[in-house]
Amino acid sequence: MWLRVLRFIAALIAAAIVWYNLTPFYDRFLAAAASPLIRIDRRFRDTRVFAADRIISVRAKEKRSDLPPADIPADQLTYNVILLAALFASNRKPVSDRNVVAFLTSTAIVVVLHVVAVLLSVESTYAVRMNEWSSAHYGTVARYFWLYAEIFYRLVGMFAVVFVCWWMGSATMKRT
Repeated sequence: MWLRVLRFIAALIAAAIVWYNLTPFYDRFLAAAASPLIRIDRRFRDTRVFAADRIISVRAKEKRSDLPPADIPADQLTYNVILLAALFASNRKPVSDRNVVAFLTSTAIVVVLHVVAVLLSVESTYAVRMNEWSSAHYGTVARYFWLYAEIFYRLVGMFAVVFVCWWMGSATMKRT
């Protein structure tokens, strides 16, 4: 049992270091992946989405001046990968083929959800935090929907996904 706890702690520290150093590159990937999806919404058709300094920014293109700029702290949406790595490292056989495959599959799921989290955070930011612009472009129900969807993701969803992925991956290992 103590060995598993030590592996968890060591992986938590190692994953935090790796995550911290790779986050600027990963944020650029997230911005590029989310950009075409953000532009599906007609309100954001003429925007630029880019990452810099751990922030994903949404800016209006030059021909459009009515859209306020928004900055999303991207690392607040992605740090759940640290927990994912630590949980998989704490399994009985952390470097077994099944555990590694389960971890990689789980990581792919979490990456897709990070793109969704960027979309969610952009919508929530524009629906709630842009004062008059928000009121003019979102109804009351939409504002509350986007606000509570983002709050749910940040407080529950991002961790629940990691635990479900780990639990499902661990369950496949126990069948052997």
